[in-house]
Amino acid sequence: MGPIYVKRLNVTRLRLFENSSYMFNTTSLIIFNQLIYDKCMEIKDKDKMIKKTKDSSPTAIDVESIDLERMKILVSDAPGQSDYALERGGTSFAPTQEGAIKSRAFKVMDEQISMQMDNIMEQIQVLARQAEDLKKRRIFSEQIYASSMKFEPLVGDTYFLYNTPKGRILSMLSPEDFGAKKIEDNQYTFLAKAKLLADCTWDILEGEL
Repeated sequence: MGPIYVKRLNVTRLRLFENSSYMFNTTSLIIFNQLIYDKCMEIKDKDKMIKKTKDSSPTAIDVESIDLERMKILVSDAPGQSDYALERGGTSFAPTQEGAIKSRAFKVMDEQISMQMDNIMEQIQVLARQAEDLKKRRIFSEQIYASSMKFEPLVGDTYFLYNTPKGRILSMLSPEDFGAKKIEDNQYTFLAKAKLLADCTWDILEGEL
């Protein structure tokens, strides 16, 4: 194969000699063609970048579409006094996590308070019933101690209260012990059956006053 002549190109990377033309063998021509192709692609890429830069002109801002009221909410007049970071790279803020912690704590608190309030209400109801029983027992005890009593009653024993023409009397005898005839003759009226407790109050077992 004869010599191949190519015209010198005015490219810095391809400047091989100072002569106006060169003689290449086949291998040198292949390498030379590859260098030319790479250079052409480099120039083409630069042209694309320049064209893209020219086309990427800034987009006009539609001022009328901006929600100024919402912008007021998203900004702060005193960012240094904010509870959370307002700048990029600031400390992260997770309000959802804080809300969840408060919600769980509030739920436990509410359950505990409700349970304790229910216990207190039950105790109040028990105390109220006990107070009512004590009130009734006091009234009944006062009436018994105001009655005629010819003996000393013993704690734990049961006695009977009657109403007679001479007033109320406390007796150790029941209506059955007296007998219906004697009760009728003496004009006794059975009122109540009572038991003397350890605190010297009387508990009504039968009858009413």
